Amino acid sequence: MVAAARGGVRAAGAAPNPTLEASIGHGRAREGGASRVEWGLALSIPLGWLAQRRSRIDTAEAEIDAVKAEAQAIRREVLLQLGVLYWNLAYDQARVDALATLEEQVATLARAVSLRVRKGEARPIELPRVEVEREKVGGELETARISLEARQAQLAVWLGVPAGRRITAAADLSASPAPPDLETVWAWTRKRHPLLAAARARVRGLAAELQTEKLARVPPVAITGFTNHELDRRVYGAGLSVELPLWNWSSGKIAQARARLAAGEKQLETASLELEAGVVEAEAACRSGTRLAARFKNAVLPPSERAAATVERMYLLGEASLLEVIDARRTLLDARRSYLGSIAQAQIDCSRLRALVGKELP
Repeated sequence: MVAAARGGVRAAGAAPNPTLEASIGHGRAREGGASRVEWGLALSIPLGWLAQRRSRIDTAEAEIDAVKAEAQAIRREVLLQLGVLYWNLAYDQARVDALATLEEQVATLARAVSLRVRKGEARPIELPRVEVEREKVGGELETARISLEARQAQLAVWLGVPAGRRITAAADLSASPAPPDLETVWAWTRKRHPLLAAARARVRGLAAELQTEKLARVPPVAITGFTNHELDRRVYGAGLSVELPLWNWSSGKIAQARARLAAGEKQLETASLELEAGVVEAEAACRSGTRLAARFKNAVLPPSERAAATVERMYLLGEASLLEVIDARRTLLDARRSYLGSIAQAQIDCSRLRALVGKELP
């Protein structure tokens, strides 16, 4: 589209081709029997385009700026999509690691339960219970691995990676992103967002189109040079032609161009309001996501880890039941899953905010 718009600039600045008229006929004298072939040539060069050339070029150049800005907007959308896929992949990797660790811990617990049952320190019913829990964790781990493979395949499609090549995300899910200041985000968005730049370029192009229609009221002029070779004479000369605007003064086209300009200005205003509203929403999502992730990291995850470890030690000492151990492990798994999910979602929400601001995504 940018290449096409550049071609439009060249077309707008090109001079129209001259017109060549030729005539040929057979002439006979009124007196006598003389006769011969008569012919004539006329070359006409239009000059009316000179008045509108600058405004037409301005329209075409505005179109270049608009499509360049739209290309930047598309690039941001692609980068944002890659960022979303990246952080989803990082989340699935971390979830698989957490479930694999939990599976090992449940396997260790199952061996301890089996030993206690053989010694008579635990009831035999506890052994199938821990085996059921082990199977549940194994099922969740298998599901998480399938989801991870799907995320890897999605990202491979976008990156053009050959099939079968494994993709991993080297992401740090232990740190939350820092949301920028809202006023700073607004300022960057108004200044640099490509959709606003495209809308401004469209308005500039519509203003140039209005100027072109106004200049169309100037009567177009053409100069002509001609020669005629007749039976008894040869004629050389030049002429000037002017279009008489008797029936059409471009009033309708001027009104149409003026209305389109007004509509373009309103569309620019609407795009600005929509972007500012989107910035507010994205900033709030980024800020709330980072705070939620920090709360899970500082206030939920550590107590869950301590509680799970304490209940398991109490079980080995015979002071807690197996159901309490399983419940503590489940609580810890939910806490880890929620923490990882909140970090990944915070990264995605903050990536959307950076896409609006105009900063490159990681």
